[in-house]
Amino acid sequence: MSGDSLFAALRVLIVDDSAEMRNLLVALLDSMGFSGTLCAASGEEGLRMFCERQPDLIITDGSMRPMDGYEMTRRVRGGECLTEGEEVCDRDVPVLMISGHVGAEAVKLARDNGVTDYIVKPVTAETLYERVLAAVSKPIHIVETKTYRGPSPTRRLIPRISDGPLSE
Repeated sequence: MSGDSLFAALRVLIVDDSAEMRNLLVALLDSMGFSGTLCAASGEEGLRMFCERQPDLIITDGSMRPMDGYEMTRRVRGGECLTEGEEVCDRDVPVLMISGHVGAEAVKLARDNGVTDYIVKPVTAETLYERVLAAVSKPIHIVETKTYRGPSPTRRLIPRISDGPLSE
């Protein structure tokens, strides 16, 4: 599962209000060869760091307060920055959401806010590696309308628990 040469130059932003989850994700990404991992403990801090540091990939939790991962993703896709005077960053950056919510409603909410891929907790090293590799190596067509910017809303996000897809 070594991706040292592929991942070494990429910068990842982890946004999660759980220090334990941030530490776990950093350790998993380090084992994959990432060396430019950034961490934020809230959606607000994540949005600010996105604008300032321009990561190549965002991994976020869905449930945070006051700004959750859904709103943060929507604001990234909308080109919003909290820091006044910042240039608009790459609004097409892949966003992976890791969440404990497995219901179709949560997955639809993620998709509708522009999330690239959805991973159900508990996350395994194998699943994270597969999803990160897909996100950085297979560009997803971005659609933009008056009310939406993100991956094609007709594209299905299929959350996975460990070894297989969830049944519908």
